[in-house]
Amino acid sequence: MNDHLARCKPAMLGLVLTAVAAAAATTAAAAPPAKARRIADGERAAATIAVQNLMSRHEYMHAAGRNLEELDSMWVARDGRFAATATFGSPAWVMYGLETIRNAYGLKSRQDAKEALTKLAAIDRTVKDDEASFGAGAEWVMHTSTTPVIEVADDGQTAQGAWYSPGVGVMPFYVDGKIHLQSMFFFEKYGADFVKENGRWKIWHLQMAYDFVPNVPESMLSQLNDRLGELAFKGKFASQGGEAGERAGFPAGFRKPLYSYPAYSPQRPAVIWPKLPQPYRTFKETFNNCNCEQTLP
Repeated sequence: MNDHLARCKPAMLGLVLTAVAAAAATTAAAAPPAKARRIADGERAAATIAVQNLMSRHEYMHAAGRNLEELDSMWVARDGRFAATATFGSPAWVMYGLETIRNAYGLKSRQDAKEALTKLAAIDRTVKDDEASFGAGAEWVMHTSTTPVIEVADDGQTAQGAWYSPGVGVMPFYVDGKIHLQSMFFFEKYGADFVKENGRWKIWHLQMAYDFVPNVPESMLSQLNDRLGELAFKGKFASQGGEAGERAGFPAGFRKPLYSYPAYSPQRPAVIWPKLPQPYRTFKETFNNCNCEQTLP
């Protein structure tokens, strides 16, 4: 009897192990696949506020002519994995790569402002041509970021936003030692992609879309011209038109956008563009605001 049981034990053990393995395999096959990480509501809310703050800081820095400082503190890192695919676009052009954006939107803008200060200091002895006076004599372009629509990816690594951005710009032109002021209103939209880089939210793609950019009537500039006194240009001056800061031609690093947003016309259909963000899990599952052909990480 005992010999018989001893001979049966290995066989019984094998049957038990086989049954356990089969049950485990059945359970594994029936179990749903593991879900990707989904950020908590609190983390999503904090990310939404961080993204809105980034966009608002962009508006403040741009109005002060601090584009270069904005790029170096708020955009993706120059030596990071997202630098090559960073873009800044308008209906007429797209700046490709962070170095292009830094050269055109940052360094060129700063150089233009310094040259304007030099021109102003040459005709106005109350203004010094030094760093403390930076911004004097240059254009002033104020945008606001209203009606935000912001979506943070479920994985918490990227976010997208759309804003309406009304504003105004005042541009001084120097003519025969005098200053002529022109101004325009901006009614435009922004679309943007943001990425979490080294634990901090950064601007990755920024896209502008102009709906209506009318000139400001001369009568609305009378107060500014009165303050200029003898420095105000009294002659006729052809309107320059166009978006403040818009560039003619295509310098190195600039390309045509895939889609050129059409300005308002009573003959065009209504257009909602850039696209309004929708809930998404990862960046690969949504659209992007680069308006360009490139492989995105």
